[in-house]
Amino acid sequence: MTSMTPHPGHTPATLTSLLRAELSAVETYRGALARLDGQAAGPQLRQICVDHSRSVQVLRGLLLRHGDAAPASTAARESADAGEELAATVRALREDEARQVEAYRRALADHELTPQIRALIRSDLLRRSETHVPVLEALIDEP
Repeated sequence: MTSMTPHPGHTPATLTSLLRAELSAVETYRGALARLDGQAAGPQLRQICVDHSRSVQVLRGLLLRHGDAAPASTAARESADAGEELAATVRALREDEARQVEAYRRALADHELTPQIRALIRSDLLRRSETHVPVLEALIDEP
């Protein structure tokens, strides 16, 4: 029997995992922006960081509705060393984005998530993440 509403105190691990990945993405983009200050790619990277911040808020809201505390931060791994050039940093960010898209696609198959949550993932979170990959690929291809 599948319920349409969340069970208080029972949060699918998928939501926490997705939130941790989004928190990591925000921290990674902030680090990349700090290293690439003044680069032409800055505005695009900043917008992607904002998008990930929005996803964090959505996922935190879902966790709060389940009655669970959401993690405030995660130990983000750096995608690139400070000395790497723009293209290498953006390639690493693109790989992270591709992994995030796959995580959202896997979440759509998680039957512990309510249909409403899966619909939100499909229409908002996944769609937003999917738009990041071509933006980053275009930055890599720029001369």
